[in-house]
Amino acid sequence: MRNRILAVTAAILASTGGTALAQQDLRGTGVEERTRPDYDPAGIRAGTFLVRPSVTVAGQYDDNIFADDAGAVDDYVIIVQPRLNITSDWGRHALNFRTGAELARYQDFESEDYDDFHVGADGRLDVGTDYAATGGLQYSRQHEDRGSPNDVNGAEPTEFDLTSASVGFAKGVTRINGRVRAEYQGFDFEDVRGLANTVIDQDNRDRDVWGLGGRVGYEVRPGFNAFVDGALNWVEYDNSPLRDSDGYRVSFGASIDLGGVTTGEVFAGYRAQDYDNPAFEDIDGFTYGASVLWLPTGLTSVRFSLVNEVAETIQASSPGFVRSAIGVEVDHELLRNVILGGEVRYTNDDYERIPRKDDVWQYALGARYLITRNFSVGGEWRHTDRGSVPAGQDYKRDLVTLRVTAAL
Repeated sequence: MRNRILAVTAAILASTGGTALAQQDLRGTGVEERTRPDYDPAGIRAGTFLVRPSVTVAGQYDDNIFADDAGAVDDYVIIVQPRLNITSDWGRHALNFRTGAELARYQDFESEDYDDFHVGADGRLDVGTDYAATGGLQYSRQHEDRGSPNDVNGAEPTEFDLTSASVGFAKGVTRINGRVRAEYQGFDFEDVRGLANTVIDQDNRDRDVWGLGGRVGYEVRPGFNAFVDGALNWVEYDNSPLRDSDGYRVSFGASIDLGGVTTGEVFAGYRAQDYDNPAFEDIDGFTYGASVLWLPTGLTSVRFSLVNEVAETIQASSPGFVRSAIGVEVDHELLRNVILGGEVRYTNDDYERIPRKDDVWQYALGARYLITRNFSVGGEWRHTDRGSVPAGQDYKRDLVTLRVTAAL
């Protein structure tokens, strides 16, 4: 009876979005991810593939480009983001390719210019009706944001190469379900110029990270799948073997679907990271996570997230820090082609063996106007406020961005 009431409620809420919205299955889909047949780019058909090119040009004002509390410096930046996605259009299996870049040019501080890019592919092999094998590979050139806790305060942003690969196997959501996954990440950091023509050596940050995880679930009843999840990881540094570590996580949780109105998963458990350096104690303790989507109406989506994880650090006296974060994102479809959004996020970075703690608050407001299938415009304001103990790493920063996107 309760499931029937929830289903009827979801149908009533969805109907408030008009005929086109009511015909969609909103289950587990936020406002930003929904299809909009009148405004979505059609793509270019190439046999059994769809080719989707796009380019975004943005103008941004940054009132604190170095994320510095002592003397904020502002600047204007032009950002160009070309993208190309190629997706298969098959009844079974899937194969996807993607590439793109983010090119930034500052008006006054050319040293802050960066050229990020990525190229990758992923796929799915359907085995029977209940099993699937997945895999992916990506290479990217990225840079560390000035607000990163690992920024080395060089004369220019730190650049690094990231190679990622993954393989997995999953059994579909039947009464008993499960999955296994193996992952790899390789980080290669570039040296960066320091003050007085010095060089900040970044080779001691190069590392390989391996991961292996699995999950077994049981569908207690429709819409409620309980699971136990486990994961192992190995971190191996190229030139700093005393920073090598290995860890594990065991957790229990549930995937929920309350009539499509509320979907997602929550979990809690225990994690530990053991370091090769005898001076570093293990980082262990209670861990948790969540990603829940709530649809209060057919036009509004609210996404809650919880994160608790161990992260690497550049602080020589600390093995790492524990990052705990909570966030809420709200998207609202004001009109069929006008999307409003907002976000509030709090992050706490607690370092081991040293007294440093960072508290970071982020707020954002944005809007997107879909003009036609091929053109859209948007804007965003984002505020970051980091308080650090001991003092010295605090900063406040506001970004205002206006963007235009063209897509086929």
